[in-house]
Amino acid sequence: MVFDFHTHFFPDNIATGTLESLEKDSGFQLKPFTAGTRASLLESMKDAGIDYSLNLPVATNPDKVERINDVSAMLNCPPIYTMAAMHPLTPEPARVLYKAAKLGFKGIKMHPEFQNFDPLDPEIEVICGECIKLGLFIFFHAGPDIFYKPPYRSEPAKFAELHRRFPRLKMILAHLGSWKMWKETDRLLAGLPVYFDTSFTSGLIDEDHMCQIIRKHDPEYVLFGSDSPWQGQKESLDFILGLPLTDEEKELILHRNAFRLLGI
Repeated sequence: MVFDFHTHFFPDNIATGTLESLEKDSGFQLKPFTAGTRASLLESMKDAGIDYSLNLPVATNPDKVERINDVSAMLNCPPIYTMAAMHPLTPEPARVLYKAAKLGFKGIKMHPEFQNFDPLDPEIEVICGECIKLGLFIFFHAGPDIFYKPPYRSEPAKFAELHRRFPRLKMILAHLGSWKMWKETDRLLAGLPVYFDTSFTSGLIDEDHMCQIIRKHDPEYVLFGSDSPWQGQKESLDFILGLPLTDEEKELILHRNAFRLLGI
């Protein structure tokens, strides 16, 4: 059983244009592995042998959050689940988060670089407090982003401090705690009761270092993710399967932790 906890798809009518724009903005460093639609993600899952995926919508406009969530709620069903979107400048955040919980979402996705915020901003503290009350987790992009130049807002030290301020917040940090900042992840985040996903690590981190971080952190807090369409699901899964981890550790990473978080 395999659950990819980090994927993206877009509405059919904008998927092609969105991928072309993002590919161009990346300086053509990124090449999509799917057509960016729900149907193409399903095809990718079938080819890779992946049973479930989680879609992570990112709202770049605070006024469109509720519309995104209303549409996502209709698509939030197996084999592709979806998170709610949230923006730090969304009006009436408590009401919007309450509505998201009532719609059945288990968590929200936020991206410090795309959404232009610092994880320690007062607006984020408000959102964290409300998520704790509602039992929602927050899924953060973590670390540098190929579309942006330093300094980066989403660095390990800030997430470590956010956890210190909100120890009861269920927090997921993408890209093994912070993309390409894995020495800092190892030093500042590994071992804290926050979740890491493995998205966009295939081919970018030494296998021994990957295993070292996973075991220091605790495999019960690690989730398999690909970041499809920006990395191939099959390639990402093969990378995890090839790591010198125990079968028990791989089961936790590949599906058991995801099922627990989503209450499946």
